[in-house]
Amino acid sequence: MSKLTFSRSTDLYNMVLGGLIALSSDQEVGMLTRKVASENIFLGKWLKSAKKQRRYPKSLSADIDNFLRIYLIEGRTGNLALLFKQLYNEFQMLKATPKTFPLTEKKRFDNAMSCLAKADWFISLPISHNKNIDTPPYRPTRKKEIFTSVSYWDGVFNEQNEISKPFSIFVVSEPQEVIDCLYEHGFVLVQGVSSHDDEGNCYFQYQILPNNDCHGNLAIPSKFQS
Repeated sequence: MSKLTFSRSTDLYNMVLGGLIALSSDQEVGMLTRKVASENIFLGKWLKSAKKQRRYPKSLSADIDNFLRIYLIEGRTGNLALLFKQLYNEFQMLKATPKTFPLTEKKRFDNAMSCLAKADWFISLPISHNKNIDTPPYRPTRKKEIFTSVSYWDGVFNEQNEISKPFSIFVVSEPQEVIDCLYEHGFVLVQGVSSHDDEGNCYFQYQILPNNDCHGNLAIPSKFQS
């Protein structure tokens, strides 16, 4: 599911909202259960009808086909409702995100890191470890840690203290607090890879882009999760 790309257009969000309203309406009157399989079948049929009846702009043809590909390939085990809700939550978040801020990106980022440090996050921006030279690979020393490498960090902020290039941070431990804090300071995070090592540490990668020009799966702050 995550490998498919969607347009993230206003038309897409309107269609997603239409599907969720139709789904909720049938559930409210008892015509449909809240089981994943039932929701998936309902939305699959709803998408087929939407495509056949040409309810939405032609620009959404590829998006509808991608949704239907999930439905046809994954069948009852797919979860179109979860994907619809993810996209809807993204839209709500982006719509609420201010376009301009009184402080520079560097100042806001520094303030976010200060708040997280007060909440017992250990922050290393950047770590001194060089993955191309140093062995073994870097291992976190704390249970709650935020770090990035020199290659990501060098040159992130320009002379105007604005972000000049995309960069990644890595979060060790449950990341929601980090997602929420950075959003409150004006940053939308794009989800990257996640992994864990032999010592049981979980790693989550998030990308931050200039001007929140985001593409990909966005990390949803708690306030926008339905």
